[in-house]
Amino acid sequence: MIERTGIGASPGIAIGPVYLHTSGLPDVTPRRIDDPEAEVNALSRSEALVRTRLEGLQEAHGDDSEEAAVIGAHLLLLEDPEFTGEIRERIQFESLCVEAAVLQVTEESAGMLESLDDEYLAARAADVRDVGNQLLRSVLGLPLDTWDNLDNPSVLVASDFFPSETATIPPGMAIGLCTAEGSATSHIAVFARGMDLPAVVGVDLPDIEPGTTMAFDGTTGKVYIDPSDEALGSLRERQSKEREAQAGAALRASEAAVTLDGTRIEVAANIGSDQDAVRAIALGAEGVGLFRTEFLFLDRSRPVNEDEQYEAYRTVLSTFGDELVVVRTLDVGGDKQVPGIEIGEELNPFLGLRGIRLALARPHLMQDQLRALLRAGTEGRLAIMAPMVAGRADVSDFRAALAEAEESLEQDGLEYAKDYQVGIMIEVPSAALVASRLAADVDFFSIGTNDLTQYTLAVDRTNREVAHRADSFDPAVLRLIAETTSAARSSGCWVGVCGAMAGDPLAVPILIGLGVTELSVAIPAVPTIKDRVRSLDLGACRRLADLSLAAADATEVRRIVSDV
Repeated sequence: MIERTGIGASPGIAIGPVYLHTSGLPDVTPRRIDDPEAEVNALSRSEALVRTRLEGLQEAHGDDSEEAAVIGAHLLLLEDPEFTGEIRERIQFESLCVEAAVLQVTEESAGMLESLDDEYLAARAADVRDVGNQLLRSVLGLPLDTWDNLDNPSVLVASDFFPSETATIPPGMAIGLCTAEGSATSHIAVFARGMDLPAVVGVDLPDIEPGTTMAFDGTTGKVYIDPSDEALGSLRERQSKEREAQAGAALRASEAAVTLDGTRIEVAANIGSDQDAVRAIALGAEGVGLFRTEFLFLDRSRPVNEDEQYEAYRTVLSTFGDELVVVRTLDVGGDKQVPGIEIGEELNPFLGLRGIRLALARPHLMQDQLRALLRAGTEGRLAIMAPMVAGRADVSDFRAALAEAEESLEQDGLEYAKDYQVGIMIEVPSAALVASRLAADVDFFSIGTNDLTQYTLAVDRTNREVAHRADSFDPAVLRLIAETTSAARSSGCWVGVCGAMAGDPLAVPILIGLGVTELSVAIPAVPTIKDRVRSLDLGACRRLADLSLAAADATEVRRIVSDV
């Protein structure tokens, strides 16, 4: 048995035979050309074929899904003169054959992005290679779908998968996904979670023979190649228990999440579109704890205007009716960039112009979004929260921007919500430490445990060399959560958690014990987390939280909660 540890990218346990998949650009033999126009025409035909394929994939995944946003970025790349335009120039002015021009421009463009040593740009290099691969296969007369010989359900293993490859895996043929490259925020993670497939990325994989049994845990990142009978038995037992628990939770999904002693905990969903809203309601979500509005901007070459945003927000709010919908204002920068919003090169983008900082620096973007939200707020129960708040000045500026949006709507004679809630994300340690000074100016705090952990422990959670250190169970992180809930209690605010910790059944008793009253989780996790809440007693959770706060490290905290 060989053991490896990667980054858990999508929860669940996968056990099955290995299917080795090779993602890469086909080999090309350069050749001289006498008719550049014919080569350009061949490129145009291939572009049309790839465009049609991508549009079909986008529609199949739902136009507003995360997966569709990734595919939309590929469609934009097909229209980018710095990519396809450069390919044409190589053909016309350097007499390169079309396949050589595609390969050359693809590798140069991807290599340039990778050389910038930035996580987001490295992911964009994968986009370039994906589109280049499809163009190249098309001009060479090769099939665009690469799964023809996948005829048994398998654990799919590769150095990495192109997004278009992941989007076209035959139904029922993937037990799980395992890659040597990637991070918890990479395309493979997005697609795996969307397909409810376990996934581990960033694994130092040895040479593996096809058909070898592989097992892994998509939560912990533990991978077992040719596992022992003991390891296999333990994993199968856990897998069986998880499936049984999920089935039982699904039957009770519409019931409220109430602890054994009668304490009600709201379990909401994290969404990115109106289609997500419908799925969330079907699985028992009691509102939205995080509406990621940046997904509206991803599949665009320009920012979304006010009316377009209004329609998207109105649809979600009306879908949830009397349930609260918490909308996070545009949260880009760092590892999240969108077309049409220029930020400029930053040496450390995670500490740069992102979240509320970017919105305040681009007031026209913020005003369009706030006006759209306030107009849509008449269709349901609206809450607006600002991301990346570091202190009181950010809260004051955000409040001022809201007042400006209200005033402009009044002047325009437009109807808007006047009883909405205002909140902020607690994801910067400084905000948690001064939460008592911020609470008077907001209605709620929503804790983003992913970034809070990253900033507290000084760990880049997208870097596979150190990602294992980014553990939200660390007492330092828990103490910041406790500081936040204590400040909220004194001021009458409510506190939710919308980070990954909210969807971890092991973490739920600690969060409840610390005073969190709302958990917002990935849509598939809603029934499971509601069921977890029903198994707990508030008094016991408080005692558990006290023990966790006094622990020395995350390992000790996990040991404390493992038997709950």
